[in-house]
Amino acid sequence: LPKPFTNPNACINMVGGKVSILTGATGPITATISACATGATSMIIGAMFIEQGLCDVAICGAVDFALVPAIIAGFATMNGTFYPKPGENVPPQAASRPFSSNRRGFVVSEGAGAVILAAREFAQSWGLRYQVALAGWGMTSDAHHVVAPHLPTVTRCMELSLAHAGIAPSAVSSINAHATSTQVGDKVEYDALCAVFGKKIPPVTANKSMMGHAMGASSAIETIFAVQGMIGGKIPPTINYDPDPDMVFDCVTDNARCLDQPYVLKNAFGFGGCNACIVLQKC
Repeated sequence: LPKPFTNPNACINMVGGKVSILTGATGPITATISACATGATSMIIGAMFIEQGLCDVAICGAVDFALVPAIIAGFATMNGTFYPKPGENVPPQAASRPFSSNRRGFVVSEGAGAVILAAREFAQSWGLRYQVALAGWGMTSDAHHVVAPHLPTVTRCMELSLAHAGIAPSAVSSINAHATSTQVGDKVEYDALCAVFGKKIPPVTANKSMMGHAMGASSAIETIFAVQGMIGGKIPPTINYDPDPDMVFDCVTDNARCLDQPYVLKNAFGFGGCNACIVLQKC
């Protein structure tokens, strides 16, 4: 027989429920499931709750544990995960290759990330120190394909986030890309960046090169990397990068790059055509 709490623990909202139990938070709970865009979507929904006066503080984030044989097999059969060429011996740390000419799919990983959002007035009144703000966001649905991204709606998602932040593309200092290392996905993201920024795409970094693809948790973790980079004045690097002649842009490679970043655009795109982009502002 199953254990008594099997069914309650199977409810996806139980993650938020347990967080509220542990923290005593009594505001609204919602499970923002949008595949690989879940972390970014959770922050957007949290910001909306604060904006609507439903709460003063929002605990946002995501967790995913995709290292399960059936799930790995499913990604493999759809040609999503990395696989070496016949006879090719690739060390694990060299398998994730975002935007590279030799990219061959993503490396599945696991993880969790949480970001605490607070209304500015609340933070100031309680003496809470903050250095980065969520300045704007955009969400779109591709309405196109279950897994293949769609250039027009991916582009519009970026544009909406910049418009909501009230900034021009030229104000963006760097891009924290979704960049899963798939042939189609990386190219569509690049084409969307060209559509938004023209020939002046800001420096781009792809964190999945170092941490793999943590699925729903990825954009939460990558946002934390972006925030820490803004605070420290550094852009984390993209490793394993071999330039693709079809995608010409400034990819931050090998080592972290020192750069003041007033605004960072974070992209996240998920299965089902779920797109979520956020603009981070250094305070």
